[in-house]
Order: sequence, then C-alpha cells, then structure tokens
Amino acid sequence: MRYRTIFFILILFTFSCSSRSISDPTQAKDCTELVEAGKAVAERVLERLDGQTLEELEAANPDEPLAPIDYLMRVEEFENQAAVLGCGKDQLRLQACSVYADLEVKASGDLARDFLAPYLESCS
Repeated sequence: MRYRTIFFILILFTFSCSSRSISDPTQAKDCTELVEAGKAVAERVLERLDGQTLEELEAANPDEPLAPIDYLMRVEEFENQAAVLGCGKDQLRLQACSVYADLEVKASGDLARDFLAPYLESCS
C-alpha cells in the first residue's frame, strides 16, 4: 500500500535524539538532527490525521486521498538529506522505536495508528 510505503520511507531516514530542535530535514547537519525533523513531521501528520478515517480522506479527495499527508511528509527531502549525511537505513531503523514510541499516545484513530505502525515495528 502506498500509504505504508511513504511512512516507512520516512522512518528509514529518521532516528535518535538531537542536541537542538529541528523540524526541517534540509537543515539537519547529522542523522540525529534528521531524526528530530522526522519526529516533527510525524507529529504534524498525526495532528492532521487526528481521528480521521481513510474513507473520510477518500471522500475529500477521491483521486489522491493522501495528498495532504504526502505534502507534510517531504519524503524526497528526507531521502536526499539522508544520502548527503550518509544515514544508513539499518541504523535508522534500529533506533526509530526509541524516538517515536512516545508518539503512540498521540495517535487518534485507526488511520493514525496505521501511520505509526512502521515506526513501531522496529521495536519488535
């Protein structure tokens, strides 16, 4: 499913804690800051999805129900910055659960929980 793929890509490029707060992936100077940017994006996505269902998103935009989420995700920017910084997918995946675990309480509704699932799968 495209939805899960997009969110899994984001998690691959985000992990760990940062010494400074950052929300723009293009401003990240290391993998740690890239993770902070990813967490900020994930929080915005959860706010956008708050209590919504996929059916509601499809009703609002049948052709591209995830367009508002895709816009927030900035996947290409994360991918590019991860490549520039040399952030490895395995490294990011291993540390993802420690960074995103607290987001689980912010997930309201099935769609939001589905969004977080790839992040939390790294914890198993």
